[in-house]
Amino acid sequence: MNNKYLSDNEFDYILQNGESYLVEFKEKINNLLSREITAFANASGGRIFIGVTDSGEPKGIEITNKLRSQIQDIANNCQPAVQIKLEEFNNILIIIIPEGKEKPYQCSDGFYVRMGANARKMKRDQIIDFLQFEGQLSFEEQFHKKFDFERDYSPSKLSGFLKFAGITQNLDDETILINLGVAEKLNGKLRMKNAGVLFFTDTIQILCEQATITCAVFDGTERIHILNRKDYAQDIITNIDNALHFVKQELRVKYEMTGTARRKEIYELPLDAIREAVINAVVHRDYFLKGSHTVIEIFDDRIEISNPGGLPKGLSEKDFGKKAVRRNQIIASLLHRIDFVENMGTGINKIRNLLKESKAKPPKFEFGDFYSIIFQREVETMGKQRNKDGVDTEQSLGKLDEGGSIGGAKGGAKGGAIDLTERQKEILSLINQNNKISYREIAKKLEINNSAILKHLNNLKSKGVIKRIGGTRGYWQVIDNEK
Repeated sequence: MNNKYLSDNEFDYILQNGESYLVEFKEKINNLLSREITAFANASGGRIFIGVTDSGEPKGIEITNKLRSQIQDIANNCQPAVQIKLEEFNNILIIIIPEGKEKPYQCSDGFYVRMGANARKMKRDQIIDFLQFEGQLSFEEQFHKKFDFERDYSPSKLSGFLKFAGITQNLDDETILINLGVAEKLNGKLRMKNAGVLFFTDTIQILCEQATITCAVFDGTERIHILNRKDYAQDIITNIDNALHFVKQELRVKYEMTGTARRKEIYELPLDAIREAVINAVVHRDYFLKGSHTVIEIFDDRIEISNPGGLPKGLSEKDFGKKAVRRNQIIASLLHRIDFVENMGTGINKIRNLLKESKAKPPKFEFGDFYSIIFQREVETMGKQRNKDGVDTEQSLGKLDEGGSIGGAKGGAKGGAIDLTERQKEILSLINQNNKISYREIAKKLEINNSAILKHLNNLKSKGVIKRIGGTRGYWQVIDNEK
């Protein structure tokens, strides 16, 4: 019997997406059903599809009054009883479990809560933390009071997300948003949750300003002189991509000859490790803390990635990197759908292994009101010299020659591969296009400040890549374009 609880398209969409934070498949009922029911009631609610295999194959089940009564008895025997609703779609029985109002719920096997696509048993300390926060919704699950669909919703962001996730967009946006767990219909009106605001708006500047990612480059090893700063306040996926691009521009790069026409680029720190750390900061930050951004700070000797809120409740420093406790489950689930995260708590070990494989120094961690991961960089020996505009710029130790390059640099250029950052490659490209370009023009084109450009230019001179011929009306000479 089909009572039109679901359309065929919506059911196909659910099967295509598979099990998730809000959906569970069971081929038939067994003694583990009570765990799943209490896990959903203790989390954000969800649906269990009886007659569907773990892989999403709808085999169906014989729906009888006896089966219905058996399921109802299982829900009633939980402590307290879980209120459920049963619906049918063809020969599939759907158990609908709303978020419980009397948390925590217990079955005969203990206390369970939904984490990712699994029901996890809560230990004593987790239950205590759970009780402390009973009745409180997480930030991502709360409805945004000022969100206006007509003004703020971006259909193109949803289309992009579905394309990333490999999901066919054959349903209306409203139904998809509800199934993703980021919106609900209340009194006939669609309401967007904060998680949906972070993913499906063009800008979070006004709606969720605290979700901004701030990136900054400092001169030297202290927080004194900022060379470059960017604040990214678009949707959460674009912010992550922009932040990663920002960091990539500042990393030093080595070139390894491969015996072919293409050279292999080797970054001083593995890009995948940086990516993992940035995504981890976005997923686990405390979005209730307004006025605090996720921050990426780049110094000569390190890169620090910090997020407000410290470690999530239930995760100690001793268990850090060994256990998975997610502060923002919906955000993690949505990023998991587009393969940004594995949703298994493996990120920290992955970072450690990537750094070890690349022979970089191991990461450092700091815990407190903020959680920080620190990537250590090799420090280049640099000295200070003031240019004629009065700006501190860094020069390699040595004596300036008549052409404006630095003594000893020419020899360095002949020694083989030269490490250049992505930003330095951009500068070199501009010089190749116009060798009379000024540092102010370069700064304008790359949208960073003058002192940052001066630092990069002097670095390129110290490495023997370029030298200045003449004074202010002179030109740049690229010493060895191949290198």
